[in-house]
Amino acid sequence: MRRVQDTTHSLRTLRVQRPRASDLRGAIPLRIRVTLRGATGADCLVTPLGGETMSWKHPGSLTLLTLCLAACGSPTGNESLDAEGAALDTPDVQQPAGAAPEQPEPREPRTLVVPKHYDTIQAAIDAAQHGDTVYVAPGVYSEHVVLKSGIRLIGAGAPITLWDGLGEPFNLIDYSGASDVEISGFTFRNVGSDTWCTMTSDLDRWCGGNWYASAIFADGHDATTSALVTNNIFEGNGTGVLLYFHALADVRRNLFWRNDYALAFNHLQDAAVVEENIFWKNTSLALGVQAGQVDIRRNVIAGSAVGLSHMYVQTGDIRCNVFFQNDQHVAETHAVPPRVVLGENGNVVLEPLFRDADAGDFRLRPDSPLKLADCLGDVDVTFEGLGLVAP
Repeated sequence: MRRVQDTTHSLRTLRVQRPRASDLRGAIPLRIRVTLRGATGADCLVTPLGGETMSWKHPGSLTLLTLCLAACGSPTGNESLDAEGAALDTPDVQQPAGAAPEQPEPREPRTLVVPKHYDTIQAAIDAAQHGDTVYVAPGVYSEHVVLKSGIRLIGAGAPITLWDGLGEPFNLIDYSGASDVEISGFTFRNVGSDTWCTMTSDLDRWCGGNWYASAIFADGHDATTSALVTNNIFEGNGTGVLLYFHALADVRRNLFWRNDYALAFNHLQDAAVVEENIFWKNTSLALGVQAGQVDIRRNVIAGSAVGLSHMYVQTGDIRCNVFFQNDQHVAETHAVPPRVVLGENGNVVLEPLFRDADAGDFRLRPDSPLKLADCLGDVDVTFEGLGLVAP
């Protein structure tokens, strides 16, 4: 069948050859003229050439009715259908306007085990789908991986699942552009640095986040970026975690020790949470917040040149933190009334009395003042929670 369309404003003409007998069962060949009257198309008429006019409500051939609709299209007359397809095929059932689309059947989340199922962590991440867990068995790894949204990256436990940067200045994990991810159960160590632009306590002198390498890195410039970072150990890195420009994170219950820079929010301009972490003997800076609304609560910050450095535009909730043996506990960029006053809002200076912190034993001694400190008494900071995880 072929269609010839007249471009006249109020007239469209269809010439229809004989359909297949098996499809229309005896329909006769005909030539029709379809006239569209009025902007609404309500007066669409079918006129057999040489015959009488019949309305589209006429109890005649369904084929003629379908051809009428094909020619008239929508109420504005802008849509057209293939005449043969409209006459011979059963139309698809359309969803009512405003109806929710059909949802696919729910899929059971999977656990992909490295190296049992995949030789590398990146191969498992590439094969994973939203909601899946990539479980990394005990061992020593040295990959550089890129995460994608909705993936839980879980190590067997920080004491036995080691991720080694081998001194090279490259990120171990990059979750830029990925949202709703979790990173848990690893020791990240030995990420190097080769930049001259050091992150001092003067935050105005920091370069952009992509100048630095870190164990965990994210850049939130291009897409929603967010992660839960929990139950990890960061040890001996140039930078432990660096979050750049709207790279969101909930950083809780981690141990940062013996890094140069532990945790840095670089040009963040967004919100984040840092809660129930131990920062111990990070050489230059334990925690730096550059232009961010970061809640900093219930952390132990000790043994650094600068414990906490933040710009005055930092508007997060800073309370219930313990500072100890820092050269400077809190550094604020501008000479204005301080946002953090030690002795107020639960921010105190005292010795936590860990059993043997320098040997990595952060369990509290029986006489530790943290057990009695206001707003810290209900917090388990012994890091017994860094235990082993089964797949």
